[in-house]
Amino acid sequence: MVKPWELPWAEMPHHAVPLDCGTWRGPSPLSAACQGALAAIGVVELEHLADGSSCYGVMRAAEIPVELEYGDLENPAYRAQWIAARLAVGREMMALEPAAPQLLGIINLTEDSFSDGGQVGPEGFALASRAQDLAVDQVDILDLGAESTRPGAEAIPNQVQIERLLPAIEQLLPLGKPLSIDTRSAVVAAACLDAGASMINDVSGLADPGMAPLIAQRGCKVFAMHMRGTPATMQEHCHYDFLMGDLADEMMQIARVAFDAGIDPDQLVLDPGIGFAKTASQCREIVAKFGALRALGLPLLAGPSRKSFMADLLPHCRPNQRDGGSFGAAALCASQGASFLRLHRGGGGWDAIRVAAACAFPNQSMVTAKL
Repeated sequence: MVKPWELPWAEMPHHAVPLDCGTWRGPSPLSAACQGALAAIGVVELEHLADGSSCYGVMRAAEIPVELEYGDLENPAYRAQWIAARLAVGREMMALEPAAPQLLGIINLTEDSFSDGGQVGPEGFALASRAQDLAVDQVDILDLGAESTRPGAEAIPNQVQIERLLPAIEQLLPLGKPLSIDTRSAVVAAACLDAGASMINDVSGLADPGMAPLIAQRGCKVFAMHMRGTPATMQEHCHYDFLMGDLADEMMQIARVAFDAGIDPDQLVLDPGIGFAKTASQCREIVAKFGALRALGLPLLAGPSRKSFMADLLPHCRPNQRDGGSFGAAALCASQGASFLRLHRGGGGWDAIRVAAACAFPNQSMVTAKL
């Protein structure tokens, strides 16, 4: 089966994502001749979208070939075939059953995280207690971070992160849970993988030039998140012409960086970055339309836990009191195909999330995400 990143001109914008009422977003035809060639295939342009892409309807009986060689995108006949292939591959990706969701339990080793800063140090009783609570809460993976990425946060030096993380890894390895390291630094990631961690959670989307080659060399799983700018500047970069379409294009660029470095698709999980370079209303739109990103053909992680997009909806709750709202957002993402959920808590809320996913995807119990 052809995947979106295997099509010609995969680096070009306007990847296919589903819209409302069975319509699809894709590249614009640019000419009446291309529109006519598309119509002959069974694809009808309905309207232009704000980001320069187009909204399409695809006839039910349309049989669209997806085996396509590189050609001239200015040629109307070839462009029509390329647009139709993008739509066809996206529809095939949406038809695939996503893996049953798995839970990443958050352990922050920082003093300034937005909801639980300073509660857990790199070693000692507090760390062991937190890890045990998460084990009881049914977590599949422990996600350790030594650098806050809340809005406005400054970078933490590599050596400080390593000094926080290595003792924690040593203490947590005997629990037998896979350990994911939340870091933007390839230096920190390498040290933690050497110490026994098995996954990297990179909120910068492989921005460190050394990160993608490291992941390829080690063969470990990586969660690569969409973010514009840095945690210190990201809230200055919240303008999107068409949110879900822009996200799809920028997330595919992350995938291209990964694949060009030699990372296998089975290693890569994409995260749209709820709360990172997005306003509250944009975050809620991502949660509501999360499943559209499955058209990219890669497993997805959702991280809504305790984020500020809930603040105006739950004005009586401090960040560490937003677990109920977090479970609601996570259940909605899971019911749309999120294969990984990153949360501060599990327990009964995780039961609800698993039930929501199983109701949406009845065969999901037979599908297991690769760790």
